[in-house]
This record gives sequence, structure tokens and C-alpha cells, in this order.
Amino acid sequence: MSLSQVRRQNLLQLWLLGPVGAVLMVILIWPILQGVALSFYNTRILTYSEGRFIGLANFQVLLQDEYFWNSLQVTAIYGAATVVLTYALGLSFALMLNRSIPARGIIRTLFILPWAIPEVVAVMIFAWMLDPQFGVLNYLFVTLGFIDRPLAWLSQANLALPAVVMLTAWQQFPLAMLILLAGLQMVPREEYEAAMIDGAGALSRFIHVTLPGLRSVNIILILLLILNSFRRVTMIYAMTKGGPARSTETLSVMTYNTAFEYQKIGYAAAVGTALLAILLVFSLAYFLMIMRSRPSS
Repeated sequence: MSLSQVRRQNLLQLWLLGPVGAVLMVILIWPILQGVALSFYNTRILTYSEGRFIGLANFQVLLQDEYFWNSLQVTAIYGAATVVLTYALGLSFALMLNRSIPARGIIRTLFILPWAIPEVVAVMIFAWMLDPQFGVLNYLFVTLGFIDRPLAWLSQANLALPAVVMLTAWQQFPLAMLILLAGLQMVPREEYEAAMIDGAGALSRFIHVTLPGLRSVNIILILLLILNSFRRVTMIYAMTKGGPARSTETLSVMTYNTAFEYQKIGYAAAVGTALLAILLVFSLAYFLMIMRSRPSS
């Protein structure tokens, strides 16, 4: 291919990508830039046009705000717990579905259902299950002797966050299961056969064959789960609104509450900008991991 043909092909690609880039700029990049710019103003919803430029004052207040650090801690705990529990459930069911079992297709479809349920509907289901008077989980735990009386899961600060973690893991474990199942099916069967010939047991095959074969999939999946935990708002807000006593108020929920509950748009934009910076770090790590996982030509 001549140099002129290469240039024409590159120009064609730019012309084809130009409209998409313009749309992304309008609906994605521009609102983000507007949000970052808003973090330098002191303004409220009702007096939005009267906003006053205050520079970095919102960020100075942010660094001294105990509620911000509490939300950051809640976000870290929530993210770590949901990633671990989601991965454990996803890997367990992926290992089961990777075997030849009867009705595997039907079972796989049933396991995908939680992922297909809208988040608000999932919240309604769990809120009923965790009800202190009529909840099936309280009845089950009391019957089995795990607890001596029904618990108010969503009204106690030490129980609300675990309840949200359980809901999140239940709703998103099918995604982890599908990704890990695809990774398991890419591991060569010859490696398992060679390990069995060498006398390796099931645990040894899992440690030395399965986990190394899932390395690239694990990196991508865990980073995706981390990003999802940082940006999740609907599920947590619909279930607890960040309470009780801010025990489930992640950074995303704090941004929403600050903007629409307390009417502090400028300060909410500062919280959102801090969250954006954290997400950019993980997104950069995700991009680098993707590039490293690609086979070299």
C-alpha cells in the first residue's frame, strides 16, 4: 500500500470517527467539564445564576470535612467487600457451570436473572426479605439459631452496610460468573490432564492451573467491579439513602445528597470531582492492564 493510500485511509477513519467524537464531546465530556468548573463556585440550586467564584475553597473545606472522609472510608469498605463477595460467588458458580452437569443451560439462565432485574426492583425484594417483622431472612436465621431475635437490618448502622453489600453482590455476581466462565473455557484441557498425570489433586490443579489461566480475566474483572462500586448510586440510595447515620453514604451518594438534599451544588461538584479523580486513576490502571493483556504481534 502506497503512502498516499495510507493517508487517504487515515483521513477516512477520521471522517468516520468525527461525528461520534462530536456526540461524545456534547453528551459526555462537556458535562464533566461543566461539573469540574462548578466545583470552583459557591452556588445552590435555587440561586444557581447567582453563583460566586471562590477558587479552591470548596476543596479546602472538603479536606477538612469529616463526612467526606467518612464517605471515602465507607466507599473503600463497600468496594472491597462487594468485590470479594461478588468474585467468590462468581467463581464458585463458574466452576460449577464449567463442568458437565444436567440442565446446565437452564441453570445458567436462572443464575443470570439477578443481573437482569432492575436495581430498584432488587432493592424492593431485599427490603422485604430484610423486614424486621415479616422478612424471610430473619425468620430463617432465627429458625437456624444464628440469631435469637429478628434484626432491623436497614435501621442499624452496623447492619445496613452488610445488607447493601449482600444486595450488590447478589445483583452483580452473574456478570462475574459469565466473565470467569469464559475465562475457564479458555484454559487448555491439556494442562489439567498433565497435572492429573503428575498426581496433582483438585486443590493443586485449581492453584497451579486454574488461577494462572484466569490471571488476565481476573485483572479486568476486579477493576470493573471496583469502578462499579465507586459509581453506584441508585441501589444504595433506594435502599438506605446513605443512612442510618451516614453508615452507607458512599462518595457517589454523598454527591447526590449534597446536591439535591442540602442544595449545595458547588460543594457537591467538588465531591464529584474528587470522585472523578479517583475513578480516573482506576480507569488508567484498567487501560494499562488491558494493553498488557493483549498478545504481542
